[in-house]
Amino acid sequence: QAGSMAKTAVGLVVGATVGLAGLGGYWQNLFKAAGGEDDSEDIALFTHADNQLHCMDRELRHPCVKELRAFLEQREDDETKSAALKCIEDVLSQSDDYWVLKNMTHLLLDLDTNDHVFDVTGRGNEFVMIGIEYAKKLMEHEECLKDFDEKDSLECRCVPLYGKVSTLKYKNAGMVEEARELFQKLQKLEWKGQKNQYPAGEAIGWDHFLHTPQIWVPGLRSQPIWPRELWPQLPICSKLEENFPTIQEEVQKSLAPGNEELYKDAYRFLYAEGEWSRILLYHGRKFTEECETAFPKTCALLKQWLPSKPGLPWTSDQNEQVMILKMKVGTDTETHSGPANNILNIHLGISGLEGAKLFIANETYGWEEGKVIAWDGSYDHRVHCLDCKEDRIIMMVRYMHPEMSPAHYKGHLKTHFEDIPVEMQ
Repeated sequence: QAGSMAKTAVGLVVGATVGLAGLGGYWQNLFKAAGGEDDSEDIALFTHADNQLHCMDRELRHPCVKELRAFLEQREDDETKSAALKCIEDVLSQSDDYWVLKNMTHLLLDLDTNDHVFDVTGRGNEFVMIGIEYAKKLMEHEECLKDFDEKDSLECRCVPLYGKVSTLKYKNAGMVEEARELFQKLQKLEWKGQKNQYPAGEAIGWDHFLHTPQIWVPGLRSQPIWPRELWPQLPICSKLEENFPTIQEEVQKSLAPGNEELYKDAYRFLYAEGEWSRILLYHGRKFTEECETAFPKTCALLKQWLPSKPGLPWTSDQNEQVMILKMKVGTDTETHSGPANNILNIHLGISGLEGAKLFIANETYGWEEGKVIAWDGSYDHRVHCLDCKEDRIIMMVRYMHPEMSPAHYKGHLKTHFEDIPVEMQ
C-alpha cells in the first residue's frame, strides 16, 4: 500500500555516511560563504541519536543548520524565514558538490526524517520548491548520472529515483503541469557512457505520467488494476478469499485490548494527521515472530503460498511481503508509489471499510469484507480514512509480478536487493 518512495527505511535510498571532515575545507568555506558559522558541533538538524531519522544507513549533514534551526523554532518570524531561505538559495547557486546537493535534497524534501518538517505549512511552500531545485541540480551532476554506467538497471539509480521523488512532490503540491514537464524531460533523457548507451525512452523506462517507479523491469504487463479474469496468474487472490474466516479470526484477536503493542507505526512520513500502523507477518523472505505466535493459522497458510517464485531474485526487500494494516479515522496519506514495477499489491478487506478510499492512477476504489483487490503499487496511489466510521483494517500482500522469469535477469549481475546467481546472469 505504501510504496517506498525515496523516504523508505527499507534500502531504497542508499547513501554513504559523510561528515564535515569528508568534505574538507570546501564544506567549511561554503558554509561561511552562505552566511553560516563554522561550528563542527552543529552540522545537522536531525540525528539518529535523537531518533529523528528513519534511513539508518546514512547521516544527514548539511550547511545552513543555524539558519534553518532558527526558522523551525520561529516559523512565524519573517526575518528568520528570510535568512534561512537566503542561506539555502546561496548554497544552491554556489555548490556543485554531490553530497551537498544530495543531503540538501533529502533535508528540504523530508526524505529521511520520521515526521514532516519543511512541508507542514504546505506541500508547495518555498522550502519544498527549493528542495526540488536541489534535486534537479543533483540529477544533472556527473556523480548522479554515472549510475547509468556503474549500477545495474535492476538497481536503484540516482536519476530515476530523484526524478520520481520530484514529480511526486510537484503532484502533492497540486503543480501537475510542472510535474508533467519534468516527467517528459526525463523520458527524453539519453545516455552515452563508457559502458552503457541508452536512447531516449530507455534510460528511464516509465510508460505513463502516473507510473514512475525508480526501478523498471522491461517487458512486464503494465496496468493499474488486475481484474478477476487475470487471477489465474495470481493464485494467492482466490486463496485469500477462500481462507478469509481464518484470517479474520486471528486479525480480530490481534485487535483485542492488551495487544496494542503488536501494531507498530507504518510509513509515518506519508501522512501528517492520524495514525497508520501494521503487523509484519512476512518480510525479507522470513516469516516474523508475530506471524508464528499471533497468527499461527494464517502463517501456516502463507507458508504454502510464499514465496511465489522460489529462486528468482528480488529487486527490493518489498518484492514479497505480508502485513496487517490498521488506519485510524482521520488519516490521509500523500500520493506515493512503490519502488519497482514488478511488485503487485494484493489487498484483503477485513473490517472498518465503510468510507475508506483507495486512489490508484486517479481512479477511486474501496474495499469489501472478505474480498480482494489486486493492483500495481508502482502506479501513483493514495489512501485515506477521512470518511471512515471506524479504523480500517486490511491485509496486504506484496506479490511478485507473475510474468517475472529467469529471462529478466539474463545479462544482469545484481538487483537493488541482492546479487543474481551466476547461472542466471
